[in-house]
Amino acid sequence: MEIVELKDKIPGFSADFYEDLLKYGKVMSFPASQSILKEGAYVNVIPIVLGGILKVTKKEEDKEILLYYIEKGQSCVMSFSACITNTQSKIFASTEEDSELLLLPSDKLMLLVSKYPSFANYFFSLYQERYEDLINSIDLLVFKKFDERLLRYLKEKSKISGNNSLRVTHQEIANDTGTLREVVSRTLKKLEKDGFLVVTRNEIKIL
Repeated sequence: MEIVELKDKIPGFSADFYEDLLKYGKVMSFPASQSILKEGAYVNVIPIVLGGILKVTKKEEDKEILLYYIEKGQSCVMSFSACITNTQSKIFASTEEDSELLLLPSDKLMLLVSKYPSFANYFFSLYQERYEDLINSIDLLVFKKFDERLLRYLKEKSKISGNNSLRVTHQEIANDTGTLREVVSRTLKKLEKDGFLVVTRNEIKIL
């Protein structure tokens, strides 16, 4: 990958930074639903999304809940935190769709952060975004009814994918929202009746 291409995908840094990022990092392509980071594992690489989307989730026994998405030009702050504290990961990260990632070895992270203050600011900015995402998630879980949560989830998924027609199963939604498939199916029917969605066998269209 050329520096000019990397600059387009991750804007805002100096030419020297991009040279070092390509020197130490490795650009790789991954298919959808590929596991990138597992809970309980030590972080060996920090992923930076060049194309596609990563999904960050938290699992507890047989339940799973979506925490946030990582889009083009962003990285995983939970991986960053685990790396600098040398602790095990507390989250799962996987590709939501076919994705291109730059994998930066964890032992080079502090070198780049100390050498380039703009890279440290990049992670601080991402921390702020993720903090707001988590506050919103808590608000939905504690204060909102499930139909509101589900509609917000679908709208966010639509925004991330750039498409108001989503090809997603009821079970996948149940996994992301930490509930039962039957509850999802029942709530989708209610939202369709209320005029928010059109639900077909293989697709959910947001109106």
